[in-house]
Amino acid sequence: MLRVHTTDGLTTAFDLGDERQAKKWLEQLRDLEYQEQITGLTVSSRGVLYSLSRPLGFRQVSFYAENVEPDPIHKVKGGERLICFADDVRTSFMVHAAQRAIRVTLAKTGKQRFNPLLR
Repeated sequence: MLRVHTTDGLTTAFDLGDERQAKKWLEQLRDLEYQEQITGLTVSSRGVLYSLSRPLGFRQVSFYAENVEPDPIHKVKGGERLICFADDVRTSFMVHAAQRAIRVTLAKTGKQRFNPLLR
């Protein structure tokens, strides 16, 4: 379950495993005003809360979250992925559904030339 925290103090929940709610989430992400209002994302898994908050000191910040289906053939455990693009830095949390584990990735990507949300 994804929880989206916004500047007005409200929290909205999306079940990214539900196709309708996932589509609604993606539609809202395409709105630049909504992206600016997001202060953080939280995922709960196996009794643990994992949060990715808006970083300070960056000009352009956008968020993305998706459900990752397990694929034993390609050794993908499945779960939910949270991503924050902040200028030329990408922070990613992969919260695994099968266990209490998270993979954190921080990468300097260079200037972002393509935003999949603005298609």
